[in-house]
Amino acid sequence: MEKGRNLRSVNTDGGVNLQFKLLSAIGIIIIVSGHCYHGGMELAYNWFPPYSYNLALFVFISGYFYKTDYEENIGKYIWKRTKRLLIPAYLWNIFYGGMVAFLGLFGFTIGAKPDLYNLFVMPFVDGEAFQYNLGSWFVYPLFLVCIINVLFRKFLKLIHLDNEFIVLIVYLAIGMIGINTAIENPTAINGIVKLFVRTMFFLPCYEFGRFYKAVLEKKDTLNNVAYFAIIFAVQLILLTFCENLEYTPSSFTNFNNGFVIPYISSIIAIAFWLRVSRLLVPAIGNSKLVRLIADNTYGIMVNQLVGFMCLKFVFYGLSCITSGSLFGDFNVASFKSSIWYYYLPNGLQQWAFVYLIFGLFVPILISIILNKICNIVHSSSYLKKI
Repeated sequence: MEKGRNLRSVNTDGGVNLQFKLLSAIGIIIIVSGHCYHGGMELAYNWFPPYSYNLALFVFISGYFYKTDYEENIGKYIWKRTKRLLIPAYLWNIFYGGMVAFLGLFGFTIGAKPDLYNLFVMPFVDGEAFQYNLGSWFVYPLFLVCIINVLFRKFLKLIHLDNEFIVLIVYLAIGMIGINTAIENPTAINGIVKLFVRTMFFLPCYEFGRFYKAVLEKKDTLNNVAYFAIIFAVQLILLTFCENLEYTPSSFTNFNNGFVIPYISSIIAIAFWLRVSRLLVPAIGNSKLVRLIADNTYGIMVNQLVGFMCLKFVFYGLSCITSGSLFGDFNVASFKSSIWYYYLPNGLQQWAFVYLIFGLFVPILISIILNKICNIVHSSSYLKKI
């Protein structure tokens, strides 16, 4: 018991769960680096390929913080999730639709036409129409997961079957059906079906977090040597006997190892980073940098590609100013036509680390500016009332 108390005191500070703050920061770094050549570094990617677990880790964290109190006022909870997840995603989508139209005046062809369908329907069924905010596709299935979860739990409570094992089994069955649907009929994964299967896939990942918090966390006391030995042994078996472990949640494709392995690979990688974050907390403590990243994961998820674009604009501008003596091989045509064009000076992969920094901190800067504007507007409105 003393060991458990010591662990909690190390991993919390003023009610803040420092372990999960660090885990959130690690999670978003893994996601952003996955979009820019791994950020020019390796975060155990040879052992744990990022697309075999990256979004599952994020949903796991969301599930960990689910509270049964939400079931007492479902309407309030749904409205809270709507304000936190859905409305900002739609506002960003509208903004980037306007940005696509504006940049189109300067020869940029990135993104779809900003019509009513792409502004208000496409976010739910695909989420990648305007490209600059393509990371926001994740928000919509996560929103549905939150709503389905609270409604299902309320139903189980009404029939006196509110049990984490039941929820886990039901959600796993739903998730596996979703994956199997993509495997058996890949051409059907489009439109609203894509939204449904994404949501089905994330339901078990969400419950993994809740199940860990409610059932496993207090039993998570295995010593580090044995813990990591088991993780690496299982992962080595997966890497040896399975085809490429990575799948593509956004398009819901490449489930080459059936409908069970994706969840096993996710659980193993999550377990790895869960223990790593626990071990690092005593050394890192309540780091301002970690908190800055962890507290802005939503903005980073949505705006990371704009961060990359800002760096590419820097290269483009310097190339123009110096008449090509600097970065003369910068491909302007690709820059204006593909969100996935990355300019790496001299072909050096190390420049991917600079893309990672821009992908993290430009969105954070955007969030800070927006928060300051909102605070000013709120203060002005309050003063007028006085």
